[in-house]
Amino acid sequence: MERITASLMHLERELTAHAQGAKQVFLRNNDTPTNVTQVAYGTFSKADYCELHTHPTMEECFFFLKGAGIYVVADQTIPLQHGVFVRIPAGVPHRLEATGDDPLEYVYFGIATN
Repeated sequence: MERITASLMHLERELTAHAQGAKQVFLRNNDTPTNVTQVAYGTFSKADYCELHTHPTMEECFFFLKGAGIYVVADQTIPLQHGVFVRIPAGVPHRLEATGDDPLEYVYFGIATN
């Protein structure tokens, strides 16, 4: 049966693919027959960041829960705080950075585009 529930209390913390910050993965692409690549809860500590990069065949969506940061998406710089949602279309350059004293916390969705 495909995964239908998960709890942060029972999920291992792991390094993000960008070697900064940590994540706990609720759902991976092999847990579902959909185009979802991953659903995760993530944290970046002060000064954690990921380099400018793109995903040619994946769209990403982030919903920020706590902390402060900036998201550079193409030519936009988006200030991050509680309640901000950011969608990054496939192929668009982007960079995430935590800027506050408290950890930047977010929920993330990746969706394969082909």
